[in-house]
Amino acid sequence: MKIKYSVSKSDKFDQMRAGAVYQIFPDRFARDESVTADRELVNWDSAPTPQNFFGGNLKGITNRLEYIADLGIKNIYFNPIFSAHSNHRYDAHDYLKIDPLLGTEEDFRDLVSKAKSLGMGVIIDGVFNHVGDHYPDFVEAMHGDKKKAEQFFIYPDGSYQTFGSAQSLPKLNLENKHVLKHIAKVMEHWDKFGIAGWRFDVPYKVDNSVWKKLRKLTKHVPSAQFIVAEAWTDWTFAKHFESVQNYKTGNRILDYTVHMRCDSEDFILDVTRYAEAWKDGSLLWNFIDSHDTTRYLTQCKHDYEAFLIGFALNILMPGIPIIYYGTELATPGENDPGCRTSFPKELNHEQSITHSFTREWIQMRQIPALSHGNLEVQELKNHAMVFSRKHGKSRIEVLVNTGYRDELLNADINGGWKTVRHEDFEISGNRVPQRILLYRVSD
Repeated sequence: MKIKYSVSKSDKFDQMRAGAVYQIFPDRFARDESVTADRELVNWDSAPTPQNFFGGNLKGITNRLEYIADLGIKNIYFNPIFSAHSNHRYDAHDYLKIDPLLGTEEDFRDLVSKAKSLGMGVIIDGVFNHVGDHYPDFVEAMHGDKKKAEQFFIYPDGSYQTFGSAQSLPKLNLENKHVLKHIAKVMEHWDKFGIAGWRFDVPYKVDNSVWKKLRKLTKHVPSAQFIVAEAWTDWTFAKHFESVQNYKTGNRILDYTVHMRCDSEDFILDVTRYAEAWKDGSLLWNFIDSHDTTRYLTQCKHDYEAFLIGFALNILMPGIPIIYYGTELATPGENDPGCRTSFPKELNHEQSITHSFTREWIQMRQIPALSHGNLEVQELKNHAMVFSRKHGKSRIEVLVNTGYRDELLNADINGGWKTVRHEDFEISGNRVPQRILLYRVSD
């Protein structure tokens, strides 16, 4: 069965395609002790809770940018950095200010500048569907300011529309022209720091006409030309965005490698269809985990081999792989708050070993065959498959079998390969061993 996914064209978004994106939850990645905390902090190795603060800050992140660049990362996506009351900062108090626990505007400017010098862009989180209940305009609205009340959805009995029924997160009225103009002003403000793009939180809760208007208001803002929409299962709302968060491929990888809910045919047909369903599948942000999910190793039921195969498949599929901080170390963790653990100050032996494997896979994402290449399946049988990705002279062949039995293929797969751990592996004949992923690269 021949399955093909067409090649993408090079354009102004090639910096986005050029390598993986590293996602950072700012409170938990790194803390520079020279920054004075304005609230009580827990010890860095404490268990995360919905309320506690670890004190991760911008200077701490800046000090670790070389580590991120060494992974082969080309863009860093930050969860919210705006002034807020919570550790996750999805409850903005002031869109135009850095949260003081993170540092200062100068700290952020230094971070963006150093990231650029290392070949990396910075993408920040735009949380414009809702604010925190301490947001000044909302406080004034609740105290009777009728003009400010028009910026929200406040009812005669004093109740109001929220995000997800959370009383601390009143929903903004984005159809109010003053609100939309303020958001455009916010995007202009942060663009001056040299950021590369935006991720928008829950844009599917807003009518498409709003995003169309915002795009017109910000057409002169460079960073506003690349916006990623949060999405889960439906992408039809996102026609005014350059990319969406793609959890579908990550879920299918789990089905293929852990749950055994699909065979190779199901897997590759679905994944290529996801890519084809988007206007440019090479720009899809592919997640296997995030701040909103269980950590990937835990999703893999702590099956380390399944983790490595799944991690590699996310690099190999069409789109841009997102590396949630610590996933390159096989960090475990249940969903929020367990997925928001602190990044280790020093890697232990097991983490160092995993890092050596995942680093090579992340760096591999920079080859043209993966950043721009097509995908063609040569043969598949049950849970085994041989496919290639190619762009110009750059080519990678992949041989995978996620099943629990060897499979005999018709394809000629003789020769030297490397394993998911980057060890040399020789195949003589056409039998694919069980539970394996092999690859070979040619340029």
